[in-house]
Amino acid sequence: MRELYSKALVLERKNAGEVDGIISLFTEDFGKIVAFAKSVRKPTSKLSAHLQPLTFIKVRFIQRQGPRDGWAIVDCLYDDDFSGLDAPRRSDMLPIVGFLNLFLFEFQTDRKLWAYIRHVFSRRYEYSDVAKGLLVIMGFDPAKADCLSCHSKEIAAFHGTDQIFLCSSCASKLPPDRLLYL
Repeated sequence: MRELYSKALVLERKNAGEVDGIISLFTEDFGKIVAFAKSVRKPTSKLSAHLQPLTFIKVRFIQRQGPRDGWAIVDCLYDDDFSGLDAPRRSDMLPIVGFLNLFLFEFQTDRKLWAYIRHVFSRRYEYSDVAKGLLVIMGFDPAKADCLSCHSKEIAAFHGTDQIFLCSSCASKLPPDRLLYL
């Protein structure tokens, strides 16, 4: 049985069954990991408060064997480096972590992206600046882009699935859950 330990940012939490959950995390050492969390929705759960989106934690995983193979969260604690910050209250950053959850592949470590995310949450930045910086790190520079549809230089959004930039009028024609607004 393999065991992993890392610092992580909780990207998403989904319900699984009556009391369990599936948690998507962006970890410092392993990249994105999707893990099972047993009994996380019980009122007496010790993990529930730690496994909310936008929360920085220290987490320990084990690799499960058998019909429900994959990773399971054994325990976690708040990351003390972020104890005085208001990261969980940055609800404006939910689209950013949602974009990361959709865009990142599992077990692809990106130290530069991790450092950027830590830096962004350790200070107060505007959402649009964070979104533009994130795209630059991921290799998509909005400063040099134009709208794929109408070729306007007024870029307003990035479509992560198709990896295209769009102006505001062209972006309004697409579902907003797949767009990262700039």
